[in-house]
Amino acid sequence: MSAQYQRFLKVLEKWPAEKSKVGRDLGEQIRKQVTKLTSLEGGATDKELDRQINALERLSNNVYAKKYPRTFESTATGLTAAQCSQVLSSEFLQYLNEDSKKKK
Repeated sequence: MSAQYQRFLKVLEKWPAEKSKVGRDLGEQIRKQVTKLTSLEGGATDKELDRQINALERLSNNVYAKKYPRTFESTATGLTAAQCSQVLSSEFLQYLNEDSKKKK
């Protein structure tokens, strides 16, 4: 279990939680899942933990992004990656919610 926990910690180091997406961040969700999987009561089996760790390691190491590189830089929205990140921030979503309430 301790070797598996160390592998989880290495994945979490590569995937820090973003403060701009509290409650909606993948890093935060991974941390919650790790806590749930490694808890003593109702914890996962070693085989299940290995499967989860392997999947997270593949994601954090960009295995599939390297194996299947994007051929185009365009997105469906026409925004850059930085613009998409900004639009998905909690602050922007709060701004949209406040703006929609004002219009009602």
